[in-house]
Amino acid sequence: MTGLRAADDTNNHAASVSRRPINNRSATRCILPTRCERTSMDLRQLRYFKVLAAHQHFGRAAAVLHIAQPALSRQIQLLESELGVKLVERHSRGASLTREGELLLERTTFLLRYTDQIKVDIMDLQGTPRGPVALGLPPALASVMVPPLARLLRERYRDIRLRVIESFSPALCDALEQGSVDIAVLSGPIVARPLIHTEPLLTERVCAIGPADDARLHAGSLAVRQLDGIPMILTGLQNSGVRLALERATAKEDIHLNGVMEVESATVAAQLVKDGVGWTIHFASAVSRDIEAGVLLAVPLKGIKLERYLAHTTTRPPSAATVSLVSLMCETAQTLIATKQWPMAEMGVNDDQVDHDVD
Repeated sequence: MTGLRAADDTNNHAASVSRRPINNRSATRCILPTRCERTSMDLRQLRYFKVLAAHQHFGRAAAVLHIAQPALSRQIQLLESELGVKLVERHSRGASLTREGELLLERTTFLLRYTDQIKVDIMDLQGTPRGPVALGLPPALASVMVPPLARLLRERYRDIRLRVIESFSPALCDALEQGSVDIAVLSGPIVARPLIHTEPLLTERVCAIGPADDARLHAGSLAVRQLDGIPMILTGLQNSGVRLALERATAKEDIHLNGVMEVESATVAAQLVKDGVGWTIHFASAVSRDIEAGVLLAVPLKGIKLERYLAHTTTRPPSAATVSLVSLMCETAQTLIATKQWPMAEMGVNDDQVDHDVD
């Protein structure tokens, strides 16, 4: 009886509740969520936004996505509403990203690549590593490492899709943090960044490079002070890589380089050397073909070495494909050095020069 009474009381309560007048305000809140509740962004919206950012035109982006243009516009509007900012400036020529849109694109690129990699990594548990890997390399290093690395990659891991980005260390650090590069080789001296982890790869001797018939280059090595007064083609970026190592060495010796020209590319610098403009300072590996042809000569500078570091971000774990690529990179470097195809280089760096967390 007690149980039945309890059930009956419950029914009477329910009936009384049903007879109460409905509060229109709370009802509106429940049945009209699109007006009263903020929707959460989803991966589909972010993918739509990324395609729109790439094409900068609603019509073309909708065609690529195989959806109607009004549907794409609606999804972008929902995204703007969710974030409370304007992401796209619409104009007669199409659409361009606002400053907020540029930031969202940067974060979206990272997030979508990470999301896609999760799927690949789960599949890798049942098979061999696969999927895309973005590798960042300094320009001069790419020509040395990429061809043999690509051959080895095709032999071992045909399902890994390699994308090579050539740039200097400061830009590669930014790309690692933004997620557009998975693994990079940075040239020391490097400045620590808390979101980037580095490991030593190899050390190269910095060389004076000039015409093969220049008698001043016929010694086994040169002191930095012997560069004084020689017309010099300076390569790379200031305060980075070879340029930074050279600037520190010349400052220590209190000499001023006679820089007659500045270029970023070692290839351009080598051509200028062959044209008689002056010498350049770089790695022997960057001009190895010209050295083998007897056109140029590279002589190591005493006391100047540059370390190379493998680097990845600490904000996300490396994929199985990235780990496999790193292993192949180390193997490639060891083989090139052992077979004298990477002159004046040795594996590893001095312990006192390693800085594992780059800032």
